[in-house]
Amino acid sequence: MFVWVLEESFFRGIVQTLCMRWARHWGRSSHADGWGLIVASLFFGGVHAGGGLTFVLLATLVGLAYGLVYYLTGRIDSAVFLHFAVNTVHQLAFAGLPVAA
Repeated sequence: MFVWVLEESFFRGIVQTLCMRWARHWGRSSHADGWGLIVASLFFGGVHAGGGLTFVLLATLVGLAYGLVYYLTGRIDSAVFLHFAVNTVHQLAFAGLPVAA
C-alpha cells in the first residue's frame, strides 16, 4: 500500500540525486540536472515494464513530474504526496480494468 514511499525514497532520494551528481561532474553544463532527472525517470519507467509499453511510457512521464517536484522543492515528501495522489486517482478511475491489454 505504501509502495510510493519506498519508490520515491529510492528513485528520487537515491537514483535521481546520484544521476544529477554524476551529470554535474561529467557534463559540466547548465543542463546537467535535467539529464539526471531524465535518466532517473527513464529508470523509473523501466521498472514498470510488467505493465506493458504504454504503462512504461506513462510511468516515465509521471516519473518526470515526481522528479521535477522533488527537484524544485528539495523534499521527498512532496514527491511522495504527488505519487500518492496520482496512484489514488488511477485506482479510483480505473479500478477493475487491466493495466495492459
